Amino acid sequence: MESLAFDTLTFDHPAACRPARLTASLHLPETGQPAPCMVLLTSSAGVQRHREHFYAQALNEAGIAALIVDSFTGRGVRRTVADQTLVSAAQMEGDAFAALALLRADPRIDPERIGIMGVSKGGGAALNAAVAVRQRWRGGFPHLFDLHVAICPGATAQHRDPTTHGKPMFFMLAARDDYTPAPLAVEYAERMRAAGNQRIKVKVYGNAHHGWESVGPVFDIKDAENWSCCTNFIEDDGRHFVVAAGRAMSEPEYQAWARRHCVTKGARAGGGTPELKQRATADLLAFLQSHGFASRWTNQPIPAIHAA
Repeated sequence: MESLAFDTLTFDHPAACRPARLTASLHLPETGQPAPCMVLLTSSAGVQRHREHFYAQALNEAGIAALIVDSFTGRGVRRTVADQTLVSAAQMEGDAFAALALLRADPRIDPERIGIMGVSKGGGAALNAAVAVRQRWRGGFPHLFDLHVAICPGATAQHRDPTTHGKPMFFMLAARDDYTPAPLAVEYAERMRAAGNQRIKVKVYGNAHHGWESVGPVFDIKDAENWSCCTNFIEDDGRHFVVAAGRAMSEPEYQAWARRHCVTKGARAGGGTPELKQRATADLLAFLQSHGFASRWTNQPIPAIHAA
């Protein structure tokens, strides 16, 4: 992989119940003017060279800055695969909005073109950042992201009221995903459209598994907490209405109930090919270009250095 020039930024997460000192790496394209930027949230595996840094490089080559937020290290966590409560998607969402405030004050970044994207757990947080009711929950964060990209997001928990702020959204899904199943995300996208957001694009990659950025054979994640059978609706007061239980639960109650009744162990991931990775990344950049982000991308083949 080519070396990338980037700044390591450090910021306090002001909305955390227990404040955390977080770091994020800002990868800048070679441009003489303020650049659009994508905030990248990680999967439960944390920051990965073949995933977040791969996307950062692809974005840079399209003239887009990338801020990779590390929600784990500052909280003393390496990964959340085996225990998703170590760092919640809600905490990652708060981290993203703290990063947004930081980026809007940075003269190297165009404050009118800042989007958010993430894979798996980070993709779920990127979706949550679009939901209108959550803006009321986020007191103190007046600004919104200008677009949202969710790659294989978890969609077992869907807001009862799926109204969004109407910003463009792109769901990138894997048909063979048994970790964050595509049909749930497709359903969520349809509900968001029905609630008024007509700027939602959905693409399901027919031969892809979860984590297609990993080129090579499909592999088992044996210790993965798998919540794919724990469907529920998030009420406007934050409680989870669990259809299988027929009642609403607080967050702690829901976590305990789910571990007894629906959380399983294990999932599959990987199985990516250079061709799939290139095609999906081209789709991502085309989406960003269509909304004024990727100003200099020309749809040329992604260099071989990206295939790892």
